[in-house]
Order: sequence, then structure tokens, then C-alpha cells
Amino acid sequence: MVKVNRPLIGAFSVFLLCLSVWGTWFSLSAYLSLFKLDDVIVFSWRVGLAIFGMPLSFYFSYVCFCSAIKNEHVKINNKLGEWLVKILIFGAIFSFFSSAYISYSLSNKSYNVCPKISWMDPNEYVKDTALCKE
Repeated sequence: MVKVNRPLIGAFSVFLLCLSVWGTWFSLSAYLSLFKLDDVIVFSWRVGLAIFGMPLSFYFSYVCFCSAIKNEHVKINNKLGEWLVKILIFGAIFSFFSSAYISYSLSNKSYNVCPKISWMDPNEYVKDTALCKE
């Protein structure tokens, strides 16, 4: 029987849980600002992908936590893992196309896109260009 490094795996599971909660909050707050049509909307394909990737991240956090508690490797449910990966792949495709549609839809609703510092930054849509952060 192989033993695991409990403190390391436990710390990793807590880190992964915190990262999952933060990613869920970040993604849902972006969706909420989109649905409410706030004055400033920050949205990109990564925001859409984050909400679909969080179930897999929560599952890995759970597996690591159980492994740290039991002090042995935990058997992973292949069916559940397979479905969570399918959700992630669907989310990647869906978020890519929905990002293009959301960009088109917001430009029709007289939103302007703020200039970005980096090409990796998410798009920031504003009703008035004075709201752009410089």
C-alpha cells in the first residue's frame, strides 16, 4: 500500500478548492453584470470557460482531500470524470461561440470596447468611453 504525503496533498486540495471558489465567483459575477447590462461589463471566452471547468476542479479537490484523509490513493470514478471532461470540452466550444455573439450583441446595444493593455486581457465593454480604466 502506497502512502501519500498528507500535508502536501491536503494543502494542495485546499488551494484547489480556494481556486475553484474564486473562479466560480469571478465567472458568475461577470455573467451577472452581463445579464444586468451594467455600465461596465468585463467578458471574454475565458470567463465562459471558467464556469464549465469548475466542476472538474471541485472534483479534483475532493479526490485530493479524500486522499489526504485516508492516507492512501483514492480510486477515481471514471464515469464521473468522463462526464466532467465532456462538460469542459462543451464549455470550451460554447464559450468561444458565445463570446463572439456577446461581442456582437453588446456592440448593437451601443457598448464600446475599451483599449486593452495586453491581447490576453478580457474585453471590457462600457456605455461611455470615460468609464474605461487608463
